[in-house]
Amino acid sequence: MSDGDGDGDGDGDGDGDGAGVGGSVSDCGSVRDREDGSRRPPRVPMFSPMQPPMPIYGGPPKRGLSTGVIVLIVMGIFGVLILVPLAIGIVVGFRRAMKAAATPVDPRSVALSQSYKTTNGLLTAHYPADFAAKRLDDATLMVTRNLADGTDEVVTFGAVPDPITDDPHEFGRILLESLSKNVTTKGGTTQKGPERAAKCLGSYPGVEVEMTFTMAAGHPYDSKSCFFMIGKRGYELRYDVPRSHAAQDVPLLERMMDSAELAP
Repeated sequence: MSDGDGDGDGDGDGDGDGAGVGGSVSDCGSVRDREDGSRRPPRVPMFSPMQPPMPIYGGPPKRGLSTGVIVLIVMGIFGVLILVPLAIGIVVGFRRAMKAAATPVDPRSVALSQSYKTTNGLLTAHYPADFAAKRLDDATLMVTRNLADGTDEVVTFGAVPDPITDDPHEFGRILLESLSKNVTTKGGTTQKGPERAAKCLGSYPGVEVEMTFTMAAGHPYDSKSCFFMIGKRGYELRYDVPRSHAAQDVPLLERMMDSAELAP
């Protein structure tokens, strides 16, 4: 009995335990033989490996901005940085210019920076830069400035060699009659004031005459002339100014008249 028990226990335990332990350790997931000799299918893992999550929206991932787009964005930023200060400068400059234009200019301080000579060379006129000079004939200059209300103001300079008369009264009368004819031809009216003795250019004895006239557009003008003779030359100095501008502009116009430069 002892031999039989020993053989049976030894064989059975050895075979069973050896096969069981060996199979479970070394053949996990492999094909194993059943007790009846058939092939056993491989074991399937309880949990399969996790797949990476699929993107919510299909298609390949989007690329970043292209180089061209980035360059355009940078150029736009630089453009804004340049244009904004420029625009601010223009606005500030415009406001300063408007303020300067609205500020009355002292007629005593305006520079008579421009010069213009009669064709005969006997007289040179001096005037500010916002006036323009024009030769009417060999002996006469007209210096004009256009005003914002559509009117203009004029200073006339004349230096006539060998005039038809050597009397400043007659000389002035002839020239003022020519002015009156020009105004009435254009539909205006004139009215001459009295004559009086005066010192033209501060030193030459002559005749001063004031006059008013109204143009066809209805703008009234004030005019003042000074006529004088030097040797065989007759001289005319005259301003014409819209009455609405007279109080402010007459001091400048008189300065222009007094700055006339006579040839020897």
